[in-house]
Amino acid sequence: MENVQKISKTILGRYKTEDDGYPKYRRRSPKNGGFTAKIRLQGRDELEIDNQWVVPYNPLLSKMFQAHINVEYCNSVKSIKYICKYVNKGSDMAVFQIVQNSEQNNRNDEILMYQMGRYINSNEAAWRIFSFPIHEREPAVQHLAVHLENGQRVYFTKDSARKIASEPPQNTTLTAFFQLCQTDPFAKTLLYVDVPIYYTWDKTRKIFQRRKQGMPEEGHPEIMKTNAIGRVYTVHPNNAECFYLRMLLHEIRGPTNFTDLRTIDGYICHTYREACQRLGLLENDNHWELTLQEATLTASAEQIRELFAIILTTCNPSNPKQLWDSFKRNMSDDILYQIRQANPELTIEFNDDIFNETLIRLEDKCLAINNQTLVEIGMPAPQRNTFSVLNYEITKEKATTSMNYLNTLLTTNHSSMIIKKKIYNVIMNRINNNTGGIIYLDAPGGTGKTFLINLILAEIRAENTSHWH
Repeated sequence: MENVQKISKTILGRYKTEDDGYPKYRRRSPKNGGFTAKIRLQGRDELEIDNQWVVPYNPLLSKMFQAHINVEYCNSVKSIKYICKYVNKGSDMAVFQIVQNSEQNNRNDEILMYQMGRYINSNEAAWRIFSFPIHEREPAVQHLAVHLENGQRVYFTKDSARKIASEPPQNTTLTAFFQLCQTDPFAKTLLYVDVPIYYTWDKTRKIFQRRKQGMPEEGHPEIMKTNAIGRVYTVHPNNAECFYLRMLLHEIRGPTNFTDLRTIDGYICHTYREACQRLGLLENDNHWELTLQEATLTASAEQIRELFAIILTTCNPSNPKQLWDSFKRNMSDDILYQIRQANPELTIEFNDDIFNETLIRLEDKCLAINNQTLVEIGMPAPQRNTFSVLNYEITKEKATTSMNYLNTLLTTNHSSMIIKKKIYNVIMNRINNNTGGIIYLDAPGGTGKTFLINLILAEIRAENTSHWH
């Protein structure tokens, strides 16, 4: 008995967890210092056992409760997967073969050779014998589609693509709801999610029809209702406009089209986000305004842009365009400073080109953080095909002081162009009429060829036209 206790002591608390989550106990063999003991089982000869024969147990708990008890620390879900697997396993499946005679063994008839059978235990058999319900769903749930205008899903194959393109797809539950509100006065009083209570969805004709069974609606005895539930499909907030459209469908009763959802107190909003803002469905941005206002006191323009990009991509402000209008000068300070340093002779102030450069840098940050463009977040889109505001030559040509200088140059030199007036008119007519062509001036030195060319270029630049070449 003493040896058996020694064996248990070598096992107790000496195990490690394997990759599958089950404990692996340390069981030393006699060759590695393990203990052995001889026991007698039911009057038989003595049997020599070693550590491998002892089941892990806790000596204190076993003595206290007079039972074999082992305590293990569960540190992985895999440790209890065996129990959980059988709880949710369901019915067992079996594949068996029926052989009628030796002559049919060579026949490759899968129907006769193999059959799929399902094992039904006693509980399920009794449940079915007594005709108890196997499954039920109460109340009925009607899924309702949500999509932007002309944004419903279209399924097609290579062969059916042309036909589907020529024949637009049928209604969804959303477009059918709009049509229902156009013809049914009672539907005009309902929200989108309330429609399945009073109407059934005809999958074949893709329309809503009034229920023929149920309880009469109070005040409308001709209308029947049930406890059905309408459930609008979930939309992720990253899909911004569709997300706000879904929000409006839970607030506006009886819309007849997508425009009605954006019409608030007679005003047609440009976006669904703006409509939600006017209805007060979104939180105000006071805390974001205070955050950016505090940042302007100590942070650089680059840091403010970084902070604003994080707010746009992760915090979902209700009116990001208003935040942009309030702090766009603070986010563009460094760009204005760089332009002034590169053009010390010009007077340059904030303008649309500088703000556009700021929007480009903001969008680059948003793409790096969350792979979203500014349009997807509700911000104005930057124009990336324009010139860079840091280009010295173009900035000089567009500067106000440069325009004043050119106008002064034209006023003082037009009077000196009496002899060259005919050549000037020919060239300017071609430029104004956009006819183009090649014009060659041949005259002795000192007759004013360079003067004439500089004067034409000055006039083109002063008009701020697109004829830069």
